Amino acid sequence: MSATAVASTTARPRRTLFLCLVLVTALSALDQTIVATALPAVTADLGAPWRASWIVTAYALAMTAALTTAGALGDRFGRRRTLLACIALFVLASLGCAAATSTELLAAARFAQGAGGAGLLVLPQAVVADAVPARQRAAYLGPLGAVFAVATVAGPLLGGWLTDTVGWRLIFGINVPLGAAAALLALRAVPAGHRTPGSGRSHRFDTVGATLVALAATALVLVTTAAGEGAGAGAVAVGAAGSAVVVAAALLWERRPAHPVLPVRVLAGRTPLLCCLLALAAGLGLFGMIAYVPMWTQGAYGVSATAAGLMLLPTTAGITVGMNLSGRFISRWGRWRIFPRAGSALAVLAAAGLALGAGSDGRPALPLPLAALLLALLGLGAGLFLQVVVVVAQDAGPARSVGAVTSALAFVREIGVTLGAAGLGALAAHGLAAAGGPDAAAYGEAFRPVFTATAGCFAVALLLALALPPHRLGPDPAPVARADARTRGVHP
Repeated sequence: MSATAVASTTARPRRTLFLCLVLVTALSALDQTIVATALPAVTADLGAPWRASWIVTAYALAMTAALTTAGALGDRFGRRRTLLACIALFVLASLGCAAATSTELLAAARFAQGAGGAGLLVLPQAVVADAVPARQRAAYLGPLGAVFAVATVAGPLLGGWLTDTVGWRLIFGINVPLGAAAALLALRAVPAGHRTPGSGRSHRFDTVGATLVALAATALVLVTTAAGEGAGAGAVAVGAAGSAVVVAAALLWERRPAHPVLPVRVLAGRTPLLCCLLALAAGLGLFGMIAYVPMWTQGAYGVSATAAGLMLLPTTAGITVGMNLSGRFISRWGRWRIFPRAGSALAVLAAAGLALGAGSDGRPALPLPLAALLLALLGLGAGLFLQVVVVVAQDAGPARSVGAVTSALAFVREIGVTLGAAGLGALAAHGLAAAGGPDAAAYGEAFRPVFTATAGCFAVALLLALALPPHRLGPDPAPVARADARTRGVHP
């Protein structure tokens, strides 16, 4: 990073910058889930209820496919310019959603909105890497991650309230003033010089790589979703084989360009690779599992849908506390390896406790408050390292690729979320079918393997955390590393 950029960053109030990044992250995170409770009203208004899933899937699919491209564009053209372009796309697509006259048009607008939302999700983390030294970075990324976690839970509640009071179209219309405010804050607080060293315009953008990675993400999401929804084994096998071919092609291609959208050579270093695998394990175990917590709570304990939804709050609170606790500790003392290790171990114990007490013989074995406590501990364990691995991976790679590395971790985590939601959902569905009926005993038996699989994911995460090498976090924002040392995961 140039001296001019550093001076520009330090001269601007970080509080304004942080407010901008919080708002941007909240916009992207909210729109992933805010539509869920509005779907009945949307389909009643627009028709085609059999295509309601398109409205949800289109956003998630576009966002996952565009994550790596958004990070690479930030490296290529500068964070502020790319962030403003993503905000503009997100706002324009939101207007299209609000004005949609059919389910198909709404799904298309949601797809464009998801593409913009990808930049809103990953670019704030890269901006923090530009502006804040690595040792203090986790303290800033922690609240951003907490915003994402809170927004994921608050989205359905907010969407339902807006739908009941003013109509579903305002769910999207409200993004216009919020997006305008975010753009104004970005113009004021994000320095224009945030383009990383060595990423000038002399090189050609990796268009082929961006296309292949997007196709690979699309194929993985569609095949996993089809498998989770019980599609035929033959069709799933063919789709999986095709996905494997596209993924292999993307990985092979991304080793060629000097500035790839998915920096495979950098991520092959020991430290970045282990950080990516930890992000994948968290996506599989935590975010894949919590999608079904309300279903388990409602079935096993017989509580209302509202009370079941509120059972996500302990997990969210745990994630928030874990992220902020680890960030403050690292900022003060500089030690970070304890958090992936302790967090993974705590998550294993919490998930194992849920598995042992999932319930059987017609009654849930765990009292509901104890189940809530274990869910909070599970969130706390994951929160202790979710943002730490982002900081470490950013600092272990060259500064010219900080956006691509950041988006790669988000991409891997989102793939894990998709795979985990489909796989754990299939486990729960199979368990319910085998138990013979949707009663409390059936839910207890069905969700025991779900929580066991979650414990297994975090047990793997613990092994990965134990393998993390020593790495001293850099004293400067996005430091330029000696490439050969950094790609091996060793701090110079």
